[in-house]
Amino acid sequence: MVKRKEAVRRGLRFIYRNAQEGDNFEDWGGDYLWCFHCIASTSADAELRALAREMGATLALKWRREQEALPELADADEVGYYMSMIDVSSRLGIDNHQLREHVRQGSRRFTARDYLGFDPVHEAPQSLARSRYDIWCDALVLTYTGDGCGIPMGAAYVDVLRWLPKMRPYGGPEGRVNAEFRDIVFAITHLVYTLNDYNRYRLPPELLPREFEFLREHLKVPVAAGDAELLGEFVDCLRAFGLPDSDPAVRSGVEYLLASQNPDGSWGDVHEPDVHTRYHTAWTAIDGLRDYTWSARTEWPAGVLEVLLGAA
Repeated sequence: MVKRKEAVRRGLRFIYRNAQEGDNFEDWGGDYLWCFHCIASTSADAELRALAREMGATLALKWRREQEALPELADADEVGYYMSMIDVSSRLGIDNHQLREHVRQGSRRFTARDYLGFDPVHEAPQSLARSRYDIWCDALVLTYTGDGCGIPMGAAYVDVLRWLPKMRPYGGPEGRVNAEFRDIVFAITHLVYTLNDYNRYRLPPELLPREFEFLREHLKVPVAAGDAELLGEFVDCLRAFGLPDSDPAVRSGVEYLLASQNPDGSWGDVHEPDVHTRYHTAWTAIDGLRDYTWSARTEWPAGVLEVLLGAA
């Protein structure tokens, strides 16, 4: 247990340092802040919660002070960026009511297709330049955030969720020839995250039986590949479904993460040029290792439970 706590703290400090390097925070600010918020709001370790909240609030306050003028909101991507920053900054205790109202009003100029790449009220996501699982994953996260902070995205989370049956069945790695495997995994894990409020609630496996079995069956894939980024999401989602640390699959994942941390606190290739991969791998590894203050979900957003029960 002590080794896990130490590894988590080293990883968190790496992410904080990484956020302050070059243009990293300018490019990925919402994601960094969401990382700190999630750790601060769901960790069982009180000291870790306080450390993550301090880091997140410091960066969020710095960002708010840099907003000298209201943005033009020239396209849907800009609205999405500001929506994410406003929402997570508020969760960290740093509000900007004028900017929130400006973005809420400006968001109405764009359609669901502008934001999501498809209109979930009328159609399922389709593979074009990106896989349909990647498109669906982003749509789940964006509408979850929009619903939560009252900024419309042209469609609601439940509109995106209702295409769950169309995303099944899920293909496995098929000897690493399935190019969509990673996108499938991330779609499933972010389905879990948006349903359990990013690891605030336990999820009964019977609500997502196919997704639960997929994660259990394929956990060995990222272990064999040495893929800490994917492995962290496998492990924390299986724990969200109720698997204990004593479960052999979970234990093997935790042992790999502990053994593979780099001296600087990160995981993965220290020479990886992609900024997102560097910090996101550390984030998912932390989530695979830390302890949570789980609770049972008793209230659901309108229509969500009905979709899940109908799909199960």
